[in-house]
Amino acid sequence: MFGLLLCPLLLTAAEQARLPYELIYRIQNTEATLSRSFTNLDMQLLMKSTLPEVGIRDLIVYIDSKDGHIPVALNPTNGGFTLPMRDSLVTEGAFVVANQPKGTMKFEWYIGLKVVDVPTNGMRYRDLMRPLKDLEEIRGEMEKIPGAPELPIYGLKFIYAPDQEASVVVHAKSAERVYKTSPAHLLVIPYEPALLEENPVVSIPIPPKKVGVADPGS
Repeated sequence: MFGLLLCPLLLTAAEQARLPYELIYRIQNTEATLSRSFTNLDMQLLMKSTLPEVGIRDLIVYIDSKDGHIPVALNPTNGGFTLPMRDSLVTEGAFVVANQPKGTMKFEWYIGLKVVDVPTNGMRYRDLMRPLKDLEEIRGEMEKIPGAPELPIYGLKFIYAPDQEASVVVHAKSAERVYKTSPAHLLVIPYEPALLEENPVVSIPIPPKKVGVADPGS
């Protein structure tokens, strides 16, 4: 499953990196509500160090509460985490703290696609981009939370097997647009309002192995 790592938000503190527990509480609460409506999307919060020598396994993260430290487990692969949802921690103004200097941690938001069926006989652009239309609504909800990571929408990323070369054609009125696999065995179909309005046919001769949300480096 592939997805999008969204714009980093630096964690800051007087000495150690930290951010308000309430911010993550509000994001997780919104995620839970949105997940009931958008069942094909996978939303996760992640954190990691910006220092190349510091890996996820080097991080110790906890909620600094009046009752003591509450450990926060990080996924060793991508730094994904979930906090316990407690109103009391919001009320007391607790912070999430990492064992790293201020300005060296990133708080990120991951959006992935759980299931995407791509027919080889082609489909309309609007149908193909439906998951990203859903992201627009999600972005609108997240923008209501001050400090939440931004959600840029670039396009869909098709991932192919290493031994496959493939292309996708968007049959736009102005001209056909051909997207071919890169040396990284992927191609990106951009998300464009004009194409949503026109809704051309998209030819997909070879189905991708996986489909995800394109990130800035795709």
